This record gives sequence, C-alpha cells and structure tokens, in this order.
Amino acid sequence: MALTAYCKKCKREVEAAELCPFCGTKLGKTAAHAAWCVEKTPIKDWMSWNSVMRLLAPAGLVILVAVLAAEWLAGGPAAVELLIRNRFLTTLGILLGAVLAAVALLLGLQGKELADYVIDNRGIHAVRYLPNPTPLKLLARLKSPALMKNTDPEAAVPVIRIGETDLAWKDVARVQVWPEKCMILFYAPSWWLRIPVACTPFVWEDAMNYIRDKLGKKKKIRLPASLVVSTPPPARRAKPQARLVPEVEEAIEQIRMEELMQDAPGIPPQEETREEAREETREEAP
Repeated sequence: MALTAYCKKCKREVEAAELCPFCGTKLGKTAAHAAWCVEKTPIKDWMSWNSVMRLLAPAGLVILVAVLAAEWLAGGPAAVELLIRNRFLTTLGILLGAVLAAVALLLGLQGKELADYVIDNRGIHAVRYLPNPTPLKLLARLKSPALMKNTDPEAAVPVIRIGETDLAWKDVARVQVWPEKCMILFYAPSWWLRIPVACTPFVWEDAMNYIRDKLGKKKKIRLPASLVVSTPPPARRAKPQARLVPEVEEAIEQIRMEELMQDAPGIPPQEETREEAREETREEAP
C-alpha cells in the first residue's frame, strides 16, 4: 500500500480515503501521502556518481582554464603551446583519474544504506539511514564517528540517521522521469538537481499521480509530457439578445408570415389575389 493517510484519532497509517476505515474519522485531502523505502549501494548507484561528477567535472575545468590563462598572461601563446607539449593535459587526466579512484574507494567503504521517501502535501522528503554503522563507514561518508552514540543498543539491527533533504512544491522548477529505472529527478533551480527519488514498480503509478496532481497544471515548471495536465479551453458564452417590445415582435412576425406566403408554391401573391377578386365582382354586376 503506497498511497496512505494518517489518522490522528487512531494514530495509524490507513488506506487513503475520505474516512478512516477503523474509526470513521474524516481524513481530509491533505492527509494522503505516498511513502516507501529503497535500499541502495552507493558504489553501484548511478546518482551517487552523478553527485560526485557534478562537482568534480566543473572543478577540473576551472583548474584547466586557470592554468592556461596564467601561462598565456606570463608568456603568451608560446608558453601555452609549450605547456601542452609537456603533457600537461595528460598529467591533469591522471590526477582526475586518481581522484575518481579515491572516490570509488570511499563509495565502496560506505556500504549499503536505506532511503525513505515521502511525497505529501508539503513537498518531497528524503531521509537516509545507515544500518549496521561502523566508524569506517561514517568516515567514508565524511561523517563524524560520534554519531555511533545515536544507535539503539537493544535493536536487532542498529540504524542511525545520516541525512535528510526536503523540497517544497513551490520551489520545484523542473522534473525529469526515467520510467525504465523508476527514477524521478527534482530540480531547484532548473539547472541543479536537488532530490533524486528512486521508486519501485509498486509505487511508481501512485507517485506519478500525486506529482501530476500537485504540479501538472503549473506552466512555469518544466515537466515531461506524462506529468502535464491538459486543461480544456474555456467555453465561450453566448451574448444575451436584447428583448424586443411586444408590438415590434408582432410586426416582425407578421412580416415573416407575409414573406412565407409569397414564397409558398401554388399560392398567388396577395396583390394578384385582390385584382382577381375585383374583376370577378365587375363581371357579376348587371
């Protein structure tokens, strides 16, 4: 059950509806939400690598431009050409490769994590948890080992909270979907990825319908065609006709009847009928 609602009286998650199936309390339109949990392995997760490359690629480009600009100012085009001949680009590529290897090592040491996703009336929420935490896993995630004190010693599987990201609906500027990977990407602003939401086939349709209801009619947000709600054009109202005076209506109706009598086949016009009547009267007179 992906789309659920929270009953304040029963204090439990129930199926999204107008009334609670247990106590009959009215749930309200804002009570419905979609919530699910996904297990991820950072070193195998494409979005983890995407987060690294979004920082590493611009940093490498800035270093390259800065070094070339400094050489140009110091010795002109000849200095830049000499720097390139001395395999500066190869050296920079090797350094970037070493950084990527170090990142891969850190991602491998992080271990598996759990991600809880919630889409409700306020926005999109993502909470990350680390099961079976160790100081090494926390250091690999650039977290302090002091977080180990937050674990519950009596729990069968100790879990600690390592991060949370929230995004309000009003701040969303762009949405992308990957149906083949059950992935929904939220951008704010339109060029910066804020929350990558990993779904499962079980919750995909519920999540898409919820997002469509919240963002489908907003024209300022860049949405895929599957999330856009098409609104029919407003119907044109017919202009009310002015009322006529009863005498004028009778005169118009009489004119219409005369026109119909003239156009009707086999019936002579009114003037010709009068002339024929006069001739018959003259013939009958002595």
